[in-house]
Amino acid sequence: MQKILEEYRKIFARQLEDYFDNNPCDIQPIFQAVKYGIENGGKRIRPALCYMASEFCGKDVEFIASTAVGIEMIHSYSLVHDDLPCMDDDSLRRGKPTSHIIYGEGMAVLSGDALLNMAFEVMLSDRNFNKNALESVRYIAKNSGINGMIGGQCIDLANENKQNYSIDDIMKLNRLKTSCLLKSALVGSIIKCGGNSEEIADMESFATKLGEIFQIVDDILDKTSTKEVLGKDTNQDSANGKKTVVDILGIEKAKVYTEELETSAIADIKKYGERVDKLIALCRYLTKRLN
Repeated sequence: MQKILEEYRKIFARQLEDYFDNNPCDIQPIFQAVKYGIENGGKRIRPALCYMASEFCGKDVEFIASTAVGIEMIHSYSLVHDDLPCMDDDSLRRGKPTSHIIYGEGMAVLSGDALLNMAFEVMLSDRNFNKNALESVRYIAKNSGINGMIGGQCIDLANENKQNYSIDDIMKLNRLKTSCLLKSALVGSIIKCGGNSEEIADMESFATKLGEIFQIVDDILDKTSTKEVLGKDTNQDSANGKKTVVDILGIEKAKVYTEELETSAIADIKKYGERVDKLIALCRYLTKRLN
C-alpha cells in the first residue's frame, strides 16, 4: 500500500502542478500562501480514494483529476483554518510551520478561503462535466458544509472543556469532521464515474467507517507517538480540553474498536471482489499505523 500511495502521490503532484501552471496568479503573498497550504506533503489519502474510485468504475485516473485536486484543496483549506489560534492553535503541520506562522493569521484565513473557492472552480471547469459531475459536486459541497465537515468542526469547538461528552457524541463528531470528506472523495468520485445506487450506498458505509478508523488512530498516535514522528504537536486535544474516543475507552479498547470497524468496513464492500482490493488494503493499512 505504501508503494501504491507513493504512485498516487506522484500522479496528484503532476495534476496539481498542471492546475497551477494553467491558472497563475500574480498577487502575492496570497498565491505563495495558497501553494504552501496544499503543497506541504501529507499522505494524499483523499486523492488516492478518488483514483481508487475511478479504477473501481473502470475509468482512468485522469478522468477524476479535477475531483482529486478539488477535494485536496478543500482538505488543505480545512487544515489551514484548523491550525489557526482561534481553532486548534497549532504551530506545526507535517514537520513545517503552519500557514499562519509563516504568513500571519489574516493571510492564512484568506489562503484557506482561496483554496475552497479554487476547489469548486476546478471541479466545475472539468472538460468531462455532465449530469453525473454536477451531482458529484453537489454531494461534495454538502459533505463539506454545515451538515458535514464544517458541522463536525463546530461540534469539535463546542467539545472544548465539556466533561459529559459520550462515545456517541464523539463518534458523531468524527463521522462529520473526518468521514464526510473521505466520503466526498470516494463516493463523490463514484458518482462522477456513473456508479449505481447500490455501489454508492456500500461505499458510503465503507468510507464512513474508514473515516472513523482514521480519526481514532490519529487520536491514539497523538497520545503515544512523538512530535518528531508525527510532524506536528502532540497531546493537542488534551491541551485544548477536548475529549476523544481514547479518553473514554482507553488506548487498548480504542485499538480493539478500530479493528472491529475495519472488519465491518471490509464486509461492506468485499462482495465486489478484485475491484476493491486496493480499498481493502488501504483500510488495513490505516489501522496498522498503530503497529
